[in-house]
Amino acid sequence: MKKTVLFVALISALVSCKKSNSGSGGYHMTATIDSKGKNFNATPPIASRLMSGNVLSDLTITGVLNPSTGESMILQIDNNFSDKSIVAGTYSDTSTSFGIQAIYTVSLATQYYGGSAITDEAANAGAPVKNHVKIVITSIDDKTVKGTFSGDLYANGDVSGTPTPMINGDFYAAFGN
Repeated sequence: MKKTVLFVALISALVSCKKSNSGSGGYHMTATIDSKGKNFNATPPIASRLMSGNVLSDLTITGVLNPSTGESMILQIDNNFSDKSIVAGTYSDTSTSFGIQAIYTVSLATQYYGGSAITDEAANAGAPVKNHVKIVITSIDDKTVKGTFSGDLYANGDVSGTPTPMINGDFYAAFGN
C-alpha cells in the first residue's frame, strides 16, 4: 500500500512541477548512489506533509533526475508507531517511534529500497543491514525542509542481494501543500 501511495506522490510531483530549475530558490536533492553522483533536480524537489491536528505525522520529499525514465528519489518519515511530531532531528530505520523509507527508482522495473521495512525483513532473514537509512532534518518550517540522508538500498527490496550504498545525500525542498 505504501509503495502505491509513494508512486502516486511521485507521479503528482512530476505532473505538478515545472520543468525549469530557474527561480527554484536553491532547492535541490543530491546523493552518491553506488559511487555515482545523482542530481534529482530536473524539477525542483518538492516536500509534502500530512498533519494530524498540530502533529506533523508524515513527511515525504521527492526529487526527479529524469522525468522521461522516472529516475527519482523519495524519502519518507512517518509517525505510524507514535503520536510524536516530525521535527528537526535524526531519524533512523531502527526507530521504534518513526517509520523511515528511501526509494531510489531507476525505472518502473528497477527500484532500490531502504528503511524500516527493509531493516525488519533483513533481520528476519538473518542478514542484518550494515548501514541503516538515516534522514537528518536540519531545519523545517511551514515553507521548507532541509537535511541530509544516507544508508544501504536493496535492488527491488531483495535483502539477500548486495546492498547499494547511498551516501552524501542532501536536500532542500519547499512544501507543495
